[in-house]
Amino acid sequence: MDVKKSTKIVSISIAVLFLATAALWLINGGGARYDGDGSVIVFSDNGDTVCEADLEYIKGFDTEKFETTIRSSVLKPTDVEYKGVLLKNLFSVMGISLEDKTRVVVKGIDGYQAFLSMEELDKKDIYIAYEMDGKPLKPKEKGGFGPFQLVIPGDPYSQRWCKFVCEVCVI
Repeated sequence: MDVKKSTKIVSISIAVLFLATAALWLINGGGARYDGDGSVIVFSDNGDTVCEADLEYIKGFDTEKFETTIRSSVLKPTDVEYKGVLLKNLFSVMGISLEDKTRVVVKGIDGYQAFLSMEELDKKDIYIAYEMDGKPLKPKEKGGFGPFQLVIPGDPYSQRWCKFVCEVCVI
């Protein structure tokens, strides 16, 4: 194979990789739109902002205490009690329809994103938590996970739990 042909193949491969990465980024919400400190969660429906919810707003709904285990691949499991609101209940109260939707993207201020299918939302108790063991979740700058955290009890290694939740998108 000559050098020109090899250079052309490498260039095309890089261009395809770049375009695929850009397409996935856009499909997955294009990164967090909200650049605040995490004290508010922006809820959106197909890209349209429906609600900006602060802690007092979230506490105004039917809250639940629930026990779960924080699992890590490097630390021993820790049993904790959280307090929060079922995510599907928040959608219902906010008037966000889940019909004809494919997924929910939960974004943290640190750039982490967790993806949930509609089937998971129907079958599992998935929470937006704001307290752990009777204490408010501390924000990132104070070494905490909050003030909001996505908690999926039973999720292996707690790997899709999202700390510092700032945006929830239904797509």
